[in-house]
Amino acid sequence: MATPKPAERKNVTIAIVEDNGAARLNLRNHLLEIGFVNIGCYSQGRELKSALRKKTFDLLLMDFHLGINKNGVEVIQDLTKEKLIKHSTSIIFVTSDRMPLIIGQIVDVHPEALVLKPYTIRNLERTVSTVLKLHRYLRPVYKAMDDDRYDDALNQLEEMLTMNALPRQRMSLIKLKARLLTRTKQFDEAISIYEEILKKSHNIIWARWGLIQNTFLSGDITKSEKMLEDMLGTHLTNDKACEWLARININNEQYQKAEEYVSRIKEGEMSMTAARLKAYLYQIQENIEDAIKVIERKRESNRSIRERYSELSFDLARMHISLAEQKTPNQRKSSLQVAKQLIGNAGRKNTDEDMSLRRNYLHALVAVLEENTGRAKEILDQEGMKNFERADISTLSDASSAWFGVGDKEMASELLAKMGERIESLPDENEKTISNLMVTKNEQSQGSRRSRALEFNRIGMDFYVNKDYDEALKLFYQAYILFPDEHAFGLNLLQSMVEAYCKEHRTVRVLRLYSDLNKCKLSEGNLKRLADINEKIEANRNQFVVIDKPAPTGDLSQS
Repeated sequence: MATPKPAERKNVTIAIVEDNGAARLNLRNHLLEIGFVNIGCYSQGRELKSALRKKTFDLLLMDFHLGINKNGVEVIQDLTKEKLIKHSTSIIFVTSDRMPLIIGQIVDVHPEALVLKPYTIRNLERTVSTVLKLHRYLRPVYKAMDDDRYDDALNQLEEMLTMNALPRQRMSLIKLKARLLTRTKQFDEAISIYEEILKKSHNIIWARWGLIQNTFLSGDITKSEKMLEDMLGTHLTNDKACEWLARININNEQYQKAEEYVSRIKEGEMSMTAARLKAYLYQIQENIEDAIKVIERKRESNRSIRERYSELSFDLARMHISLAEQKTPNQRKSSLQVAKQLIGNAGRKNTDEDMSLRRNYLHALVAVLEENTGRAKEILDQEGMKNFERADISTLSDASSAWFGVGDKEMASELLAKMGERIESLPDENEKTISNLMVTKNEQSQGSRRSRALEFNRIGMDFYVNKDYDEALKLFYQAYILFPDEHAFGLNLLQSMVEAYCKEHRTVRVLRLYSDLNKCKLSEGNLKRLADINEKIEANRNQFVVIDKPAPTGDLSQS
């Protein structure tokens, strides 16, 4: 396949993210010299994020160090979480930093290439051309991945490997294949690929991590732990291995052992998520004071990085709110006062909607703990408070607690379900573990998923018996999303939707729900009940056909 010609380069859209104005201009001029004209320049991640909400880019040229803002790796992770960049977006890091720790962080977000400064125009042109050439070739694969059709992507990639049209890029295709095998849960096949790569060179770090990940996911925890222990003590791999071993022990509820592994990482070198992991470990063990100290130290060391400082201020506010929750109402004042100061100071000059949403939900939580329900409801009734399209897991957790605190159990339950849906797509494993701990904390305060589902189902049955199907289906929906393994909840929801001639409610459609239940192993009584419901569906099938609409905005109030 030919390298992009100068005429074709005019159609390629490129974003440069570089905090140094001279370096940014220099890079832009180099790109103009080699035929690229659609170039956007940004000094930090927030500017790029704002641009990506209006347009897309074919290629991101990302610096690692972005001055007083989040670094390039953090920016890519945030954009991935918010789905502002896709698999079809090419990423090239441009940095002067040669530290193994930094290079390791960059490799973890899977960029197409890394350009080290100082670079020549020839080197830059060769790298950009190679990346665009490969991406153009893999476009059908990336399109399938963007559409969550990972099996199709894998099949197309297999065909490309067989054709071997780009022999020099074969390793890039094999690496992508291994990642797709992991994504489609074909762990043994992925293990075979990584083992084959490591036979040729045992020092390929990304292959070693891939092997460990798939060994762990295949269920061989003991073997993966042994491999991780072999990575300890080496500067390049020690911290990541410690984080991984800590997560394994958290999943096994061996919190003391997990704490020992996290403590082997120097606090000054801890990533943001590793520091949060350590703090949450202390919280689980009811040692909130030490948790606060960890976040305070991390916050102080990031005072010059505005975005991190704001995020850590929110984290610290949550810690003080947790401390207040452990006290009687008349003893909470000092903790809540500190929390309010932290919330007020966080991102004070940042008018971003996401930041405002975080602040408002934390203020609502404080009002709930102050037993000022009126103030909490006033905050929750503000415009935009149900727009969770870009809300992070922490904000969803705060929102769930706040709505539960004012008595809206349905909204609280729905937000918990939304948290569960989003956790799987998080790019950072530490963040996944922390988010699962948040869900557990919410469930402990709101009741177990099953007990809450049973309560929604019981109230729903009262409405159903009185033939108020519209109200019944809302409650059955809550029971179903909380505990879908209980087939009776799904059947109750389906029956009430059919009785109400409601073809869809929030995330559930009648025909799809029937299809899902029809694939389940149901009892004889439930099979007969499903058949009876299907007769009613077939008698009025056109009533239940849904024509797909544009993607939802994420505002739960519009569902």
